[in-house]
Amino acid sequence: MRPPRGRAVAAVAVALGVALAASAPGARAQDAGRTDAGVRVSDASAPQAPSDAGPQAPDAAVTVRAADAGPSRGGAPPARPVDAGVPDAGVREPGPGDEIPLPDDDDDDDGDGDGASADTGDGEGAGHPEDTDGADDDDDGDDEDTAPRPIRYFLERVDVRGNSRTSAAVVRRFVPIHRGEVLDVDDPAIETIRWRLLGTGWFNDVRLRLLRGVERGWVVLVIDVEERNTLVVQSVSFGVSEGVRTSADMTPSLEPYVGAAVADTNLFGTGITVSASTLVSVPQQGVRLRFADPMFLGSEFGFDASLFFNNSREFFGGENDTLVSIRCPAIDPPDPDPPPCPPEVEARNAVVLYRRYGASLGTGHDMGATTRYTLDWQGELVDVLVKPDAASERRGGGARSEVVPIDCAIDNGVSLVSTIQLGLIFDRRDDPALPSRGTLVQFRGDVGSRIIFSDYDFLRMEVLARQWIPLPWGHVLRLSGFAGAIFGRAPFFYKFYVADLSDLIPSRVLEMNLDRRAPPDIFGTAIAEIRTGEVAARIDVEYNVPLFRGGSGFRALDAYLNVGTYALAGRRDLQVAIPGYDGLSRIPIDLTFDLGVRADTDIGVFQLGFSNLFGFIEL
Repeated sequence: MRPPRGRAVAAVAVALGVALAASAPGARAQDAGRTDAGVRVSDASAPQAPSDAGPQAPDAAVTVRAADAGPSRGGAPPARPVDAGVPDAGVREPGPGDEIPLPDDDDDDDGDGDGASADTGDGEGAGHPEDTDGADDDDDGDDEDTAPRPIRYFLERVDVRGNSRTSAAVVRRFVPIHRGEVLDVDDPAIETIRWRLLGTGWFNDVRLRLLRGVERGWVVLVIDVEERNTLVVQSVSFGVSEGVRTSADMTPSLEPYVGAAVADTNLFGTGITVSASTLVSVPQQGVRLRFADPMFLGSEFGFDASLFFNNSREFFGGENDTLVSIRCPAIDPPDPDPPPCPPEVEARNAVVLYRRYGASLGTGHDMGATTRYTLDWQGELVDVLVKPDAASERRGGGARSEVVPIDCAIDNGVSLVSTIQLGLIFDRRDDPALPSRGTLVQFRGDVGSRIIFSDYDFLRMEVLARQWIPLPWGHVLRLSGFAGAIFGRAPFFYKFYVADLSDLIPSRVLEMNLDRRAPPDIFGTAIAEIRTGEVAARIDVEYNVPLFRGGSGFRALDAYLNVGTYALAGRRDLQVAIPGYDGLSRIPIDLTFDLGVRADTDIGVFQLGFSNLFGFIEL
């Protein structure tokens, strides 16, 4: 009997299906090898590293946790990672050396200026949708097939290009991914590499790209760098400071000073920083030497060491109505031809002549892409050569002024200052020299205690926050805030100085106060009575106008205008207002401002401002 026609058609269809399935083994292997995480699980049949890596065990290509791989749906492990390298029908298969696109670092769709996508996710495969519910969103169990999977490869090697001075091995230390490990193109760690390298100050520009490796599924990470000069002038300061020249002339005199700091931030291409800072003037001198290795002995921890010496003086009290009992320094053993007594002492000033000998040791470690902590110990001997036996000053205005004692905040003779210093730095600026966008936050806390053999028990904390905002017309707005507080009995050179807050008098250099003058009391407040304090704050706004952008040598020139207010007070001033001031004038705040230009050059960043002129004139 002839079989029905329907059964014959079905038999022919089954035969054709079997024949087609047998002719496509690659497709079956690929489907069987996919996992939910899109990551290849280690297997002897998987492609191994290129032969130039030397012999490897079959399982040495990569090891993936079961939780990372997810439940298998095909039984056998995949032959390669799920990546962008699987060609569509009719498309030429890319070969070794072809470039693989990375997410565009310059795109900033979310408008936050950080060069990253707004949808970054919270874990593996950042930037792709995450299934956080499971049962609610996957009733039929097929949603996972349509969800985009992370694009991943295996790292074959890291190539560094464009480096003529910096060792490639030093650059590779900043890459957290090693040979044979999975590289996810959406992983924030990839962008971390670029930010960390830019933050070193060794390069004008850093770019990352991927090239296909010798074996399928393996890639080469290429780091293109544009080097900059690392032998730089970190700071230059010069001007005149107010002091007393002779005992015959009690009026203050102006004396010149000059300070400079020079550093090589990439010594012989090793990433090591060595620097020297100095101050030279007739009454004060100082020097500081520093060594820093951000990845000491190839580890992830840095090492920092410094030595310093200061021969300095510090004036206390106001310029008028200061009562002082002070003697010339004793000579031991007695000298028949003793050196002359310092003119500041003969002029009956409330002045401390002292020397500081110190050293510091520390370490640091990165806490992600843009955050780093530092931990240091600093010890120093303070030798006080001259100090008033007693001193007082008249504070306040008008008939309500009063005479108060002066606390020099330092022990007689030789004393020891020992501190533990903790620092936290968050740096997301697009350029360490002249930023146009980004955020910088710095915190520092110093603790002195007798537990670590310090003669002074105190806690000092300060925080600085700055935000750069690019404006649509190409200019840049910078917002800045600073706050600090001291608890306990700190030596006077650890206190906050009005010279550090106001732009209108010379700033301290190497923690030495160069000038005894008070800043202009523009607001007419009690700030006129204060030189140092335990509580300080400042907020300011700065407007930057780019004037020039060039190439090597002279990179950029900006004009700026900065306006802000600051406040400074001692613990006693917070409890009892300075007499002679009423209303809002009792609040010790004042105005500060500056305008000028900044230039980014091959030998450093230089600033010439209106405030620099105040170092040469008597206020």
